[in-house]
Amino acid sequence: MSKFEYTDEMVTRMHDVASAGVSEELIESLMGEFDFPRRSVTAKLRKLGYDVPKKPGAAPVFSADETDSLASFLESNSGNMTAEEIAAQFADGKFTARQINGKALSLEMTSHVKPAEKKVTPRTYSEEEESTITSMVNDGKFLEEIADAMGRSVNSIRGKLLSMGLKAPQRDKKDAKADPYSGIEDMLDQTVEEIAEAFDKTVRGVKTVLTRRGLACADYTPKASGE
Repeated sequence: MSKFEYTDEMVTRMHDVASAGVSEELIESLMGEFDFPRRSVTAKLRKLGYDVPKKPGAAPVFSADETDSLASFLESNSGNMTAEEIAAQFADGKFTARQINGKALSLEMTSHVKPAEKKVTPRTYSEEEESTITSMVNDGKFLEEIADAMGRSVNSIRGKLLSMGLKAPQRDKKDAKADPYSGIEDMLDQTVEEIAEAFDKTVRGVKTVLTRRGLACADYTPKASGE
């Protein structure tokens, strides 16, 4: 028996989204939604009769000349450019910002790369609301009671409690079945890992949902379509 079993609902979902063609973005989306590996998802799509694109090739590797050129580039622009800016100008944009950072690290030249400005995320809970939540937790209130009092979803309150290092018991375990990510919009000041822990989901799954809904959190911003 296969380790990754597909329910009828999952198969129907695959037919719905793949009818217009299978793209790499679609494969990534299904991987996150089902929490299944690429090999399993692509094999199932092929079995269902869809043409599946090959996995994109490996990232380009720095040659010895390119490594020397990058070292010179970093020295010439020391502290003036972020990894994103360097990636846009160096080697005709051949390398990503992550690769630039990685190579700078191996060259022990990270001090020459200007730190990227941290994105400021909106505060989703006021100090007064946080104080109210703390008081209700100390009073032994249930998650549902806190959510009702604050006008928030249970998942949102659960995530907020996690970020505050607090816990509250949940009375109704059947909450938010229609949308397993209900309340994620109220948790965008948290990291992907914190959101994943709050929803008991994988990091990849959370990133997929954020991308699909066009949302950005504390440490993840979806790429715009076509990038």
